[in-house]
Amino acid sequence: MHSFDKRPLVENSQRVSAGVFARNFYLKLKQKASDDKKTLLDPKNEGFVRDLIEMIEKGSTINLKQETNGKIEFTDQNQVRMTYTRSNLGRGFVFWFICGVCGRKVRYLYIPPNSQVLACRTCHRLAYDQQNDNKRSRSLRALLR
Repeated sequence: MHSFDKRPLVENSQRVSAGVFARNFYLKLKQKASDDKKTLLDPKNEGFVRDLIEMIEKGSTINLKQETNGKIEFTDQNQVRMTYTRSNLGRGFVFWFICGVCGRKVRYLYIPPNSQVLACRTCHRLAYDQQNDNKRSRSLRALLR
């Protein structure tokens, strides 16, 4: 397999986690709130989670720092769309991004090198390192284990 046949790697891309993103937004909101309002900030309440996602979508964009040819640049501002599902453990909610390209519900959004678009792994055609190996490389890697 030639290097031009290889897909860009997940490992070389920057990724943003929906759960971490929502938690950080919640913690900033909790820090700003007065003591009276802190009791209303209940992450186990579905109404609050809906409001939290609405606030995130209204007031958040993501741009990441990238180094290209020795120059540090920021990506374009990318709008964030989110949703949630109930945890199967019954203790809260799982946060998801909605990919801006395909509309799928995903846990992570990626920005590969030399890209400005925040999208899911499928839309960027990202692969893991081992997915780019041919049969000969895979069998050699198996022997070396």
